[in-house]
Amino acid sequence: MNTRTAVLVAAATLVLLAAISAAPIGAQQSRDVLTAGTYTAKVKAIVCSGCGPLIKQTLEKMKEIDSVSVDSGKKTVQFAVKKNNTVKLSDLQKALKVAADRMGMGADYTLLDLKALK
Repeated sequence: MNTRTAVLVAAATLVLLAAISAAPIGAQQSRDVLTAGTYTAKVKAIVCSGCGPLIKQTLEKMKEIDSVSVDSGKKTVQFAVKKNNTVKLSDLQKALKVAADRMGMGADYTLLDLKALK
C-alpha cells in the first residue's frame, strides 16, 4: 500500500468512527445501557390523550427512572436515569411495548432518536 492510499484509508476510518460516536443512542445496536443522566426521545405513535399518562406511569414504575415528562403534541418523552443507576434500553422498550399493546388503537411507544441531554 502506498502512502497516499494509507492516508486515505486512515482518513476514512476517522470519519466513520466520528459518525458512529455521534449517532443517536438508538442507532447504535451495541449501546443498550443508559447511564445516569437525562434523555429525550421521540415516541413512534401517540394516538390519544391517554397515551402520555400511560407512558409516564410505565417509565415511573422503573426504579432506575426519575423525572418523566411526555409532550403528546410533539410526541416526545424526557426522562432521567437516577444517579448511580443504569437501565437497559431494551428493558425500557419492552415495558413501553406492553403498555402500548394494552392501550391498543395503533399505539406504538417505541423510542426513536434517543439522545442524552447535556
